[in-house]
Amino acid sequence: MDHAERVRALEVARQMGREAEVYLLDAYRAGGSVERKGPIDLVTEHDLAVERQIRTSLAGAFPADAIVGEEATAVGAPGARDGAGAGRIWYVDPIDGTTNFAHGHPFFCVSIALYDGPTPEVGVIVAPALAVSWWAARGLGCYRNGARCSVSGTAALSDALCATGFPYDRWTNDDNLAEHGAFLKRAQGIRRCGSAALDLALVAEGTYDVYWEQGLSAWDMCAGAVLVLEAGGRLSDYDGAPADARTGRLVATNGRLHEQTLAVLAAARA
Repeated sequence: MDHAERVRALEVARQMGREAEVYLLDAYRAGGSVERKGPIDLVTEHDLAVERQIRTSLAGAFPADAIVGEEATAVGAPGARDGAGAGRIWYVDPIDGTTNFAHGHPFFCVSIALYDGPTPEVGVIVAPALAVSWWAARGLGCYRNGARCSVSGTAALSDALCATGFPYDRWTNDDNLAEHGAFLKRAQGIRRCGSAALDLALVAEGTYDVYWEQGLSAWDMCAGAVLVLEAGGRLSDYDGAPADARTGRLVATNGRLHEQTLAVLAAARA
């Protein structure tokens, strides 16, 4: 993508985020239907409505682009759903943190990202109940409510505020409990607030120093990944290889703590 295309895509994504914010503020704590996609994985009528709204806007603005949303079938490039597709792909999570939203907890957001093949191009995250939005585009920096932001300067894990999450499959052996316990003994604190996209945004703005999680989907991580990269942070999988939406595992740090983080993860998983 050239600069002009990237700027246009960013503005469209931000406008979609603002429209979703208006809808969700009206719907927040107002009730509505809630269904289960799994034992603890929820979807509300508002997830579906916001995704339809965003898909309609994207189809009108960028008819040739593929669209991958959490709540509906992927449209466009083969392989797009797991992050492997070629060409321009939009990744949309209409409400990241649906369980929070359904219970009236304010930690939820709309997450919109554009990738050109494997290249992160645009990321927008809007947290309606927190009155905060973040946006970034490749080469243009990362912004929080219009002000440039960057990752923290924390250099010691003992001074770090970390974040993580846990897989929806409670019966898997890969449950993150060992990793969580290892960081509890080494970091200053750990937060688990239920939205991967917001956790990544908080790394980008310097609130969190470290974030790790497994069992993620492309729509969970893609927008936040753009923010972290443009804010000067570092991303990888658990082994230190470049982050890949297909792996479902992501480590995001301020950069200074990345090798320390990977060492703790490796020891916990040994």
